[in-house]
Order: sequence, then C-alpha cells, then structure tokens
Amino acid sequence: MIDRPAVLAGRDAELATLHRALEAARSGTPQVVVIEAEAGMGKSTLAEAFLADAAGIGEALWLRCDEFEQHVAYGAAGILLDDPWLSTSSDVEVGRAILDRLGRARTTAGQVTALAIDDAQWMDRPSAWAVRFALRRLRSDPVLSIIVVRPGSADFGEHLTTEPAATHLVRPGPLTAAAVRQLAASLRSWSVPPGAIDRLVSRTGGVPLLVNAVLVGASDPTQLESDAHLPPSTAAAASHLLAAVDPPTRRLVEACAVLAEPSDLLVVGEMSEVDEPAAAVSIAARAGLLRVTPSGAVHCAHALLREAIYADLSPSRRRQFHARAAQATTGNRRLAHLVYAADRPDPVLTEQLISAAETARSSLQYGIAATHRLQARSIAADPAARENLLLRALIECVEALELDRAAALGPAAEESAPTALRNLALGLLARETGRIGEAKTLLRTALTMAKASGETTLRQRAALEAAILYVRIDEAEAAVAVLQDAENAQDPELGGDAATTRGIALWQSGDVRAALASLHDVPRTPDGASWEADLLAVRGMVHWHAGHLEEALRDLDAAIGLIHLWRPSTNQSRIHVLRSATRYSLGDWDGAAIDAAAACALAEAGAQTWSAALAHALSVDVPAARGQWQAAAEHLALAKAGLADIPSVQVRLTVAHHETKLALARRDWDRVVAICAPLGTADFMRSVSWTRAERWIMPAWIQACLALGQPSTARAALEVYEGAIADRPDGPSPSRLGWLRGLLAESDGEPRTARELYADDLDDPMTGLVPFVRAELLHTMGCLEHALGNRHDAISHLARARDEFARLRAAPQLERCTAELVACGLRSPAPNPLVLSEREEDVAALVARGYTNKEVGVALYLTPKGVEYHLRNIYAKLGIKRRQQLRQLRG
Repeated sequence: MIDRPAVLAGRDAELATLHRALEAARSGTPQVVVIEAEAGMGKSTLAEAFLADAAGIGEALWLRCDEFEQHVAYGAAGILLDDPWLSTSSDVEVGRAILDRLGRARTTAGQVTALAIDDAQWMDRPSAWAVRFALRRLRSDPVLSIIVVRPGSADFGEHLTTEPAATHLVRPGPLTAAAVRQLAASLRSWSVPPGAIDRLVSRTGGVPLLVNAVLVGASDPTQLESDAHLPPSTAAAASHLLAAVDPPTRRLVEACAVLAEPSDLLVVGEMSEVDEPAAAVSIAARAGLLRVTPSGAVHCAHALLREAIYADLSPSRRRQFHARAAQATTGNRRLAHLVYAADRPDPVLTEQLISAAETARSSLQYGIAATHRLQARSIAADPAARENLLLRALIECVEALELDRAAALGPAAEESAPTALRNLALGLLARETGRIGEAKTLLRTALTMAKASGETTLRQRAALEAAILYVRIDEAEAAVAVLQDAENAQDPELGGDAATTRGIALWQSGDVRAALASLHDVPRTPDGASWEADLLAVRGMVHWHAGHLEEALRDLDAAIGLIHLWRPSTNQSRIHVLRSATRYSLGDWDGAAIDAAAACALAEAGAQTWSAALAHALSVDVPAARGQWQAAAEHLALAKAGLADIPSVQVRLTVAHHETKLALARRDWDRVVAICAPLGTADFMRSVSWTRAERWIMPAWIQACLALGQPSTARAALEVYEGAIADRPDGPSPSRLGWLRGLLAESDGEPRTARELYADDLDDPMTGLVPFVRAELLHTMGCLEHALGNRHDAISHLARARDEFARLRAAPQLERCTAELVACGLRSPAPNPLVLSEREEDVAALVARGYTNKEVGVALYLTPKGVEYHLRNIYAKLGIKRRQQLRQLRG
C-alpha cells in the first residue's frame, strides 16, 4: 500500500499562493514558498496535496528531514542527492551538487522542477547552508521550492531568493467551522450538525491533526456530539486512535514510534513481534496512525503523534523496544538505541561512543562528535568523566558553529569544576557569541591553569584560541606573545592553525617579512589537509599586501583547490575576494569578476555580514572600470548596507576603497576628496598600517586635488604619502610616486621634469605587473607628449595604452585614450553598440577560455539551464551563433 495525500479543506488562499508561484516558476523565475506553522497544522498535507494535483510539474524531489539526523553533517543533502559520502565534502561542493541536481531534473519544455523539503527545522546546518546557497544561485531556472518548517527556524527565513518577491511565506492557521464541515463530508461522507461542528472546533482548537484524528476515530457522526469522544490534546488523540486498533497493530505502531524513521516492514514486524505486519500496517494506516512511503517504508503519520505515543510508553517497554531496534540498525543509530536501552552505567558502550566521537571529529563531523560524547556522558559512571565529556561536547558544538546548542550546554559547564578545559570551553563559547571581555578572561585563565597543571596539548589549544581572539580585535602584539605557548605542537592541525594565526598577527603588526617566514615554515601535507586551506589563504593575503602578486595568486589558487577539505570555520567568500583583488591587479579582469561573483554567492548563504560587504565591495571594480555604472552602483549600495553592524575598520576601509574606484572611474573628483581627505593623515595611516591603505587613499586624493585645481593641497598630501612609503615600502599596488610627482610637475609648468618622472615610474617592476596602472601611465605620457608637440612619441604611448585598455575592456579610459589619438590625427574605430550585462560578461569570459556549460556552471554557481539562458542572450547581442565565434571575438 502507498500513501495518498490526505484530504485538504479550508486552504484555498494557501493553494492560490502556491499556484501563483508555480506559474512564475514556469515562466523562468525560480520561486520559493515557505509553509510555516506549528506542528499539527497540516503543513505537510498542504504541500503533498498541491504537488499531487498541480499540473505542469515534471519532476518532484522530496526530502523529509529527520530529528535524529540533525547533527549529521550533510545527512539531509546526502538523502536528496542519493550520496552517502557527502560527509567528506565542503559546503560549497554540496551546494554545487544540489544546483547540478536541480539542473538535471527530468522535465520537458513548459514543465517545472519541484523541490519539497519537509520538516526543514530538523535539517542539519551544513545541508541547510548548501540548500540556501543553491536556491539563491538559481537564475532563469523553472524551479519551485517548497520549504515546510516550524516557526523559529534560523536557516529558512525570508531571504531564500535573490529577488525578494520570489520568496513567499504561507502560514496555515486553525481550521474554521466551514472547513471542518467540508473535511467531514470529504473524509467520511458525513453531514454533521452545526452544533457538533462548533463543539469539535472548540475542543480541538481547529488543529487539523486533532480534527482529523477525531473524524477518523469516530464510528459515526453522533459521537462528535459528545465531549467524551473529543480529545483535547495530541496525547489524548494518540490514545484515542490506539484504543481503536487491536493489540498487534498497537505494538507495531509503538515500534515505529521508537524507530523514529521510515523503516522496512520486516524490521518493524520483528521489533513488534507481529506475525502479519502487512495487515497491521494497513489497519494502522486506515486509523491515521501510520503512513507508507512509495518505497514501502513505514513511519508514524505525524511527528506529534510519534512523540505522544513514545512518551506514553513505560520506561521498561521503551528500553525493550530500543534494545530490539539496536539489533536491527547499524552505525550511529545503533549506538543511540543502545544508549536509550541502557538502564545503568555501561563502560564498554561508553568507550564505543568516545571512539565514535573521535572518528567523527577526524572527518570534521564536529556535531556528530558532540552527540556521541553527550550520549557517552549519559551512561558514564565517573562524575569527572561526565564533566570532561560535557566540556568537550561544548567545544565541538562551537567548532560545528552550532552555537545555540553550545549555549544550551553552557549552564551545566559553568557548574563544573574550575579546570583549564572548563575555561577553554566557556571561553570559546563567549568568543563566538561576541562576549569579548568575558572570552579574554576565560581563555587567559584556561592558559594559566593548563600551564600550571602541565597539560601540554590543552595549553597549546588555549594559547591558539586566545590568539585568534586577539587578531579578531586587532591586538596583534598580544596574539604574537600568547602564541609562544602554542609552539612545537605535535598535532599538525593545531600547529598549522597556530602558524596561520601567527602570520595574521605579524601582518597586523606591520612585519610582513616575518609573517611570510612564519607561514612558509609550515610543511605541506602530500594530499592536503583541512587546515591548509586557511594557511594558504592567509599566506596569499600577506603576499598580496606585500606586492607579491604572482605568489599570492599561486597560494590562493591552491587554497581554492582544497575546496573539498574546507572546514565549517573557513571563510570561503574571503578567499575568492582575495583572489579577485589579485586577478584585478594582474589584469585578469574577467577572472576577477568571476571570483567576485563567487564571493557574493558564498557570502549570501553565509552567516557573516561582513563577508557580504567585502564581496560586494570587490564586485564594484570591474563594472566600474568598464563603465557599467549601474551594476557597480548596485554592488556598492549592497556593500554599504552591510556596514551598519560591522565595527571592523578594515572592512569599512575596503568599502571606502572600492567606492573611491567607482568615483575615479566616473571622474567624480569631489566625491574622491570627500572619501579620502578625512583618511589622508599620517596618524590615521599609521594606525592602519597593516592594511597599506595609503596605497589607494593618497594617489586618489592627490589626483583629485590636481583635477580640482588644488595643487597646494596635493603637494602637502604627497609629502605625507612619501613618508608613508618610506616607512612601508612594500604594498599590494605600485606606489605611483613618479606618476604623482609628474602630475604635480605638470601643474607647476615643468613638463620636461614630469616626463623624466613618468619614465622612472614606467621602469618600476611593480608598475609592469599591473596592466591598468601601466596603461594609465602611458596615457598620461602620451597626453604630455601631444601637448609638447611630439606627435610620434604621443601616438606611440597612446597606442600602447589603448591596446591595454581595449584588452581589459576598460571603456571609459579607452574612450578618452581613443579621443586623444584622434586629436593626434588617427581615425577612431566604430564602437560596439551592444553591451553585455555583468553576468553575461562572466559567462562569455569562461566560454572564451574553453569552458563547457557544466564547467561554467561550476565556476559561477549556476545551473546548466542558467548558463544556456545567458549564452542565448550573448549570441543574440553579439550577432553570433557558435562558441567558436565567441572565442574568436574574445581571443
């Protein structure tokens, strides 16, 4: 027997919303409908009934989440993708796999792919991140996602699509008397008197689960007129339904309640000792107690019923069922059933659980590790062992970023004995929940106690975690000092993280060379390790700030190559931000735009608001330099919107930097001065020396002052800048001192001095690394030679600049350079009348590099259908029909 959707009544408004979303998805606009209500309100029934009757759905993908697996990383995603090995993947890889699965759905033209997620509040956090990531990356895909969830879920709120109007919230409420009358007629063909209907609604509160239980359990309509047959609670409804079935069926239902997951009929039959389980299942299904999946698995009809039936079992009967369930299950479920079956401390099982926790931890499954330790704690005899297990579980909850769960363990941890482990665990919780002062005290105390007790590994861990706190709040010297207690760690992960943190701290203190030495001293593993992605990303960042652009790119490429090993704490968006900045400097603007798009996609699905601010700030550069003002302004607005709750000076400076780039591209000199003048003091730049902010603040300010006719202000700023460069000669971009001095010389009427200064700047190796800076310098030199009447030299410089601007597709600069060449007597080429959108530019750039549609989708986090949509637009705008033509145009 296979389930059919339950009868639906009183849900016309909710169904209308679902049908509107379906039509919008059919037109190529992905839609998400969140059905949110308390348990028992008929959320799942609404989704099932809609999907069963709606026309135009090609393939419906169902995912039913399980409370038992809410701490199994990628457990839900593994079911959706039919891949049990996702635990070894990263969030990004799983998000890509979900995108790919939605893109491969079996649909024909005009049909929609439906993704339905039931009981989403039980989805594990990594799977929830991957699903949100995938939903927000759908573009022109005919996909309708239905999320069934209880209120209060932090993972499935109102921002599940890039277009706010494409996310719909449906909140089914209690049934009205009219709806209950309709349900009675549809379900039992009864015509119930109005008084009985009103009594039924009043007694059950109109909760669909209870109303349905009454209607199914009543033998005739007259029973609805007596309060004795109207259960006021789910527990009473469950007892009422169980009382109506025979003892073997009751035992089978109880077994299902203990198993708490869809289970094979034979397993349920053996557990309940029922000779004819198929017959018992049929009776229980007709009574509204059980349901059968299309694959034949049996489970309780509703989570509330299951909870009520389980709670009504006596302790001894519960343990008996769990012992039988342990014999029929394997892995983590078997261990859990053994724990629930235990009635006394069990040293053997305790060791098995601790071993399972260590195994889970080694594969980065911190949430599962915490679950095993808490289970071991419940059956451990020794009080000290129970405290140890609690504290280690709390640490692992923090590592899994399950902060609500960690906070729930906090009060018990505070009551434990004052040990180094206790202070470490509570210090980590305080740090990750923003209680900085408390975290400082606890982590320092943990370190002091670990040193006093001679606990080496604990001392090293406490030192590392304290140092991480210090670098977050820009106390670099304190971080470097405390990391002395983390030296010579035997654990490669702890040692690698200590080296990474030391590198950040040394960089923050301004000692770039020492930072790089620290990061290069750590040996790489042959096959890569989870901590190496963070180390390589940080090393790439420091190389970038030191002006070692090619070395930075190599490290960042390697970090992204370890994507399958990224930990929950790895900031994936930040790595793409760094590579975008590096590629932009090196003149790979298409690659920079692609990385910026990836950074935005990752940040949108992440928890750190500052990641989104950084990603959108970096996304300003390429469209600004190419004259795509609207796209640049939209990214800037999103970056600035994310600053409201961000105290980080570095993030605020980064957003200001990229706002300045847009103002420079538009030649909005007043805006450049407004941004840079307050920042252009020696004291301020010294206070943020580790950001090398002077490399963008001062050149932009000086250039704007000269454009506005303020040479004295420009000269004073140049003196401050020269001092900063003398103190900090390394930086992520050319100093451009020769160019700036040359501009001042020109304003002072000394063109030949300017020529010499420009030539010196052109010889700077750093200028040669950054094509856009070199092209700007050549443009300036060409304009000077034209003004001096040296037509041949002017054309030579301007032509080289024009070729570079054309390669970069830097439209505003190309237009100005071309105009100068025309003034020198050269003809202007015809402009391209059609401009690609920002996303079309990204797709075209990858196709021109030889990427397949699937590879483009992987790089940009799009489905194959989304790539095809953009390609059609590109071909139409460029007047071409084949990929080869696009490669020739962009070659």
